[in-house]
Amino acid sequence: MNKLLRVIKVSIDTLMAIIIIVGAIFLVLYIAGIKPFVVQTASMEPAIHVGSVSFINKNIKFEDIKENDVIAFKIQNDKQVTHRAVSINGEEILTKGDANAIVDSAPVTKKNYLGKNIFSIPKVGYAVTKIQTKRGKIVLGTVILMLVASAILVGDPKKKKDKNKDKEQNESKPEQS
Repeated sequence: MNKLLRVIKVSIDTLMAIIIIVGAIFLVLYIAGIKPFVVQTASMEPAIHVGSVSFINKNIKFEDIKENDVIAFKIQNDKQVTHRAVSINGEEILTKGDANAIVDSAPVTKKNYLGKNIFSIPKVGYAVTKIQTKRGKIVLGTVILMLVASAILVGDPKKKKDKNKDKEQNESKPEQS
């Protein structure tokens, strides 16, 4: 039974550590001005796949963008797009998705520019999208609460064993008057 408790404890600790580490990484990136966006179309295939999380550095200035950089920008209705800069004409950047045959109809300006893509992680966006739903938040919150409760209830099997050993030793000692 102790071995099973140790396995459960290690599993719980590992899951909690992963959640904390991933949360801390996202927090540090956010504070540094790097925002994650989920890629929802295949316009940048094969460079960036649908379902990837694309990390956009908002600190990179519009003026520092060069041809072939992948940038994020907003189009009408505040939809965010990530495409490659194919031509820079002073105050405008012409963009195109790698999988698209033609250049985007509207150029990117300082006004609708968001930042430069610095890296992307394939398939993680599917999980992020699920977590962002009401149901996903409830499930994630429940999992975290269950992990915390399990960690408290299971405790450290070694400490429990040591406490039981101490208790047995104290009970076997004769009382002194």
